[in-house]
Amino acid sequence: MQVATETMKAPSKSSLYNPKVAWLALVGGLLIYFVNSAAQYKVPPIMVELNEALGLSLVDSGWLMSIMSLLGLVLALPAGAIIEKIGVKWATVAAASFQLVGSLVGTFATGFGLMLFSRALEGVALGLCNVSAFAVIAAFFPPEKRGLPNSLNTASYTVSVFLMMNVAVPLNTDFGWQGVWWFVNALSVLALLAALFFIPGKSHEVDFEDNKTIGETQERISIKRLLTTPAIWIIPCVFIVFNIGYYGISTYGPTYLVETVGADQATANLAVSWMSLVGLPAALIAGVALDKIKVKNRKWIAAVAMFLLAVGYFLAFSMPSVESETALLIFVGFVCTIVPVSLYTIGPDTIPSAAYAAIIIAIVTFGQNIGMTLGPLVVGYIVDAAGAFEACAAPLGVLAVIGGIIMMFVKVRPAKGSEKQDVDAGLVADGGE
Repeated sequence: MQVATETMKAPSKSSLYNPKVAWLALVGGLLIYFVNSAAQYKVPPIMVELNEALGLSLVDSGWLMSIMSLLGLVLALPAGAIIEKIGVKWATVAAASFQLVGSLVGTFATGFGLMLFSRALEGVALGLCNVSAFAVIAAFFPPEKRGLPNSLNTASYTVSVFLMMNVAVPLNTDFGWQGVWWFVNALSVLALLAALFFIPGKSHEVDFEDNKTIGETQERISIKRLLTTPAIWIIPCVFIVFNIGYYGISTYGPTYLVETVGADQATANLAVSWMSLVGLPAALIAGVALDKIKVKNRKWIAAVAMFLLAVGYFLAFSMPSVESETALLIFVGFVCTIVPVSLYTIGPDTIPSAAYAAIIIAIVTFGQNIGMTLGPLVVGYIVDAAGAFEACAAPLGVLAVIGGIIMMFVKVRPAKGSEKQDVDAGLVADGGE
């Protein structure tokens, strides 16, 4: 790896970490993540009315959801390169701009073609903000303080979904389906302004490894170092197996309750919604816990969570009643929130250098999106082939166990100057370099 630096005394870590700047930047990055998550869920709460108004089939409305996830998957890795090139501020501004334009275009759609195009633009925003929201944290918070900010990002997704599920129907009733789009338009404007005014430019991003701002050091990314750091590839693999179970269960949970347990659709939807509702307290608890423990020990939170989920995934399609299934989904939803918070916090610790943060977060997000895409497909295929939801138990449980096992092999190295209280030689040994 080649590094060019100016010959000057580096500022202390305490002078580089500015809580006011960091938390304002977090607001700028979190708000577009929140708004884009809300935009994803404009369609499901009013799908019947939207289909009638635009003459859409169920397949068409399904594509309005899938196109966003698909572009999020395709753009995950390029987003890391974009952020490395232009910085988190302008990448976030770009995400908010695509979100605003896409939502505005959709507001005036009169058929499937224009609405699909608008959702594609929002999908570009998804691909960018899924990476930039967490890259903002890596750029302005030192490793030992990233747990809580990452948990707030994750919690914002839960809050946004809950918000849309509760406001979309009243807005549709009073203003038609366009009222939902105008609501998201207004939120998108706020997100764009927050990104413009709250996030500092690239020259002010901080490399907490070398205690320098990006403007004082120009480190070249070593592809060899990326490829030869196992933890960078273990973490997205854990995300894949985690999301296969989570999205498989959340997608088919209502159908299982209706077809197998005998619940009505409203009751089934409410039962599965608990998976999201319990996410907010779980995310906050996970964030505080991650900040309290040493960087090298954070992997155990994710590993234990995956082992607990193995039990939940194994039983998810085996509960005999709505009440028992609801109780299980509350447990699964709580533990599930811990995993992404942990993985996004641990990711940048694998190579604690600002130059690598964006691309590492992009790799983690790529794994997340693969799991999101595969989850419904895997569960759907198994159920279709076996003719029973219970056939998913062993595959999902085994995948979660594998995720927990490989998570234990993640090795990280705290940034220079962090965790000074831990001076044993084991820290260096854990770094693998």
